[in-house]
Amino acid sequence: MNNRFPHTILLFTLAVSSAFAQSQAINGSIRGRVTDQANTPVAKTAVKIDSAQTGLTRTEQTGEDGYYIFANLPLGAYTVTVQKDGFETEHFTGVVLDAGVDATINAQLKVGSVATSVEVSGGAPIVDPSRVSTGRTITMEETDNLPLTSRNPYNFILFQPGVSGHPNPELGIPRLLNTNGLPDRVSYQLDGAVDTETDRYGLRLFAIADSYVGEVQVVSNAFSPEFGKIAGNIFNVITASGSNAFHGNVTYIGRPLDLVARPILATPTTLLPVANDFAARAGGAIVKNKLFYFGSYEHVKRSVPAPITITAANAAAIGIPSSLLTNPPAIEHAGWVDARVDYVINPKHQFFIRYNYFRNQYPFNSNVGGLNALSVAADFRDRAHVLGAQLLSSFTPNVLNELRFGWPYRNEQHIPDPLTGKGPEISISGIANFGGSNAVYDRFQEKVPNLNDNFTVVKGAHTFKTGFGFQQNLDVQAADVYTQYTFPTIAAYLSALSGATPYSYSTFAASVGQPGAWYHSFFWDWFVQDSWQVTPKLLVIGGVRYDKFSGPNGDPNYQLAYSQHFHTPSADFAPRLGIAYSIDSKTVLRVNSGIFYEAPPTNLWYNALYNDGGSASYIASLSPTTPGAPAFPNTVVNGSLPRSASTLYTITPNFKDGYVINSSIQITRQLTKNDALTVGYANSGGRNLEYLRNINLINPIRYLADGRPVYGAASAATRANPLYNNIALEDIGDNSSYNALIVNYQRRLAQGLLINASYTWSHSIDDAPEANTYDQGSVFITDPTNRNRDRGNSAINRPNSFTSSTVWSPISKFDNRIVNYLANNNQLTLLSNLSSGDEQNITSNANLNGDTLATSRPLYGARNTIRTPNVYQFDMRYTRTFYKFREKYQPKFFIEANNIFNHPNITSINTTATVNSTTGVITTNPTFAPVSTLLEGRIMQLGVRLDW
Repeated sequence: MNNRFPHTILLFTLAVSSAFAQSQAINGSIRGRVTDQANTPVAKTAVKIDSAQTGLTRTEQTGEDGYYIFANLPLGAYTVTVQKDGFETEHFTGVVLDAGVDATINAQLKVGSVATSVEVSGGAPIVDPSRVSTGRTITMEETDNLPLTSRNPYNFILFQPGVSGHPNPELGIPRLLNTNGLPDRVSYQLDGAVDTETDRYGLRLFAIADSYVGEVQVVSNAFSPEFGKIAGNIFNVITASGSNAFHGNVTYIGRPLDLVARPILATPTTLLPVANDFAARAGGAIVKNKLFYFGSYEHVKRSVPAPITITAANAAAIGIPSSLLTNPPAIEHAGWVDARVDYVINPKHQFFIRYNYFRNQYPFNSNVGGLNALSVAADFRDRAHVLGAQLLSSFTPNVLNELRFGWPYRNEQHIPDPLTGKGPEISISGIANFGGSNAVYDRFQEKVPNLNDNFTVVKGAHTFKTGFGFQQNLDVQAADVYTQYTFPTIAAYLSALSGATPYSYSTFAASVGQPGAWYHSFFWDWFVQDSWQVTPKLLVIGGVRYDKFSGPNGDPNYQLAYSQHFHTPSADFAPRLGIAYSIDSKTVLRVNSGIFYEAPPTNLWYNALYNDGGSASYIASLSPTTPGAPAFPNTVVNGSLPRSASTLYTITPNFKDGYVINSSIQITRQLTKNDALTVGYANSGGRNLEYLRNINLINPIRYLADGRPVYGAASAATRANPLYNNIALEDIGDNSSYNALIVNYQRRLAQGLLINASYTWSHSIDDAPEANTYDQGSVFITDPTNRNRDRGNSAINRPNSFTSSTVWSPISKFDNRIVNYLANNNQLTLLSNLSSGDEQNITSNANLNGDTLATSRPLYGARNTIRTPNVYQFDMRYTRTFYKFREKYQPKFFIEANNIFNHPNITSINTTATVNSTTGVITTNPTFAPVSTLLEGRIMQLGVRLDW
């Protein structure tokens, strides 16, 4: 029986549909209830909202139950005016709408003259009675001022409740993310449109610039049916926009090397990382209250020098010229352009269109430093063009529509540098790599046109919403084109070079043709949801979503039967339910549960298309004794090479889309007008997740004492298909379990202080390393006959995690004018990231069961039982603001630091044990010595900025 069925029936029976409050992908709403002093609803009360920033104004009347709602509002600050004959007029000022926020403004009118005006400041209550998800909005006050030496806004994903991982010092995604107990599960979005690379879990499609980020909406558990394709997190970047006021800034950041600590685990030859950044942004009105513009430009120059360590004696013996041994000039130049236009067509229709351009030129990006001569290096080129647009329509106050469109395109590739050699790459183990390069001509190109349309009807206490979406993934993936010889010693190489022994190499590897695949996939969805205000205290939100993820077709001529047709599941219905109950005016209880289907990474199909064994293009790896192996320095013989050592990939014919049941319960209590504390429990259960196993192994020759089968060398007796050593099956059935206690403290900006702090105590377990994730996507289960042997701690299991972001602008008052000036106009911001270390396996130094795809663990060794040291990282920025000149220009100076205490955070240790190669018994334990780290030592940067 399908174990999912009872859960589906239960959730669908409970669900009415789901929350409008959480479905505002890049917009907000203002809602509330108007009553008199006896708490009786006041019908037909005029409620007006207006924005001084854009001139947008709307008016509507409350219903018989006293409720009103302004949906699909552009973000910004609003004033809400409540007016009714016989009552005093109330003005609510400073109502700030952030992305996805449903600001609740309740008015309790006093009998009196309508001409009497009462002003209520402070905006909406800090406790949102209409939200059921776990997450928050990272405001512009944070994105604009928090320390960010990487200039990579994606790192902000770490500073939300329930998420842990490591920031990326470059322009990629944060590493080893734990998102609902799943690795790297993030849906990256830009203004609600697709910014997620589809080939593996957790990759962003294109780099974004800090210069055009307005704010970030992050949701980590139980989002509404409008959102899908992921069971982890939503990271939705909202770009900045123009307003009636002309505003902007220019920034320059430099990195004085005298203030930079040596990298963690540095060697005597390690050089310091160099970087500087220039950014400018500006926005304003083309036509007041009607047409607005925003534009930005940013350029980052960065270098992480990697010196060459080939000795002069070895270089002379091999014949490498000294010109190829100088430190590589690996200097990255990354640039961004953003242009956006917002148009208030009329009070009922608002439109924006945005264009982004990204370029990255990085010479000497791959095969650089160490034992690599300059001739084996490859240059990196990356380009992205991104188009996005939205049309908001309010046909009537109760009938609305959101139409969003995105068209991102990215093309990244490695190309030869002018110094790259023309012949095969030659590697002498432990000595040098020289000649040509094995890292050129690979390419990843992806276009993802996508469209979403959401239609909303407000009827009394119900807000009904339905919509559909689609995205087409147009992918080109090409592998490297190269030839490579590996020699054991200098003498063996010189002997082959002389022609005396042309087969003295250890291995030969080469591409035949242009390996890769060109394919399309298509994702589409629909949803229906409702937000039902059952009583003034009880909001029921729920709905159902349907997804279909269609991949490319198989080929009846493919060698492996499983790859001749790819199964597309068609029953991905996902009901979701949430309840928000206001225990009192300061306390809200939230309960939610739902099913979340995940879009399969497109590498699922790419691996099977590229590595089927029937393609005319492939990578061959041979020993010198393999029939057909070439004599040095020849390359391909008769246009082909033997494939016997190749690993083929295919997909289980019973493929189903993975899904996760996410549930949480949390209670939020307002502590003061501007402070709130949330305590919650989250549970996630993954089902049908992807994993990899070798299905070509048959007829074990013996068994280890812990039950693992041991397979003999490749032959007709030990391989299901004796033409190949390994056949990798992308299978389903991996299950995961995640339980977490989450505590979050929030202080919104007041009296110059903003704080958001979160602590998570959790445990993540799964049956197998998941396939197609960014950080562990090629790890196979250790026993191809028994997945449960890998059941253990997840690779991203971190029992303890604490993160915080703080913005503090102290406000003081002194009689002495100089002291008063010095004591004010200062700002200190802090990011804290403290967590348990990363899980690792104890592995064996020998292959114990004959499966060359799997990682062997010692006898009775469980998975992920060792942990790296705890991580302690504090990043800080100090900003000094000076006097304005010409009444609007305000200069600033700042200094920011990453890992200010220079704590040696290690993310990988030596866990290889020496074992008896027959029994698997450990003879020498691992050293557990530090091996590498994803994190940096202290980086300090100085910056100047001019605001207006």
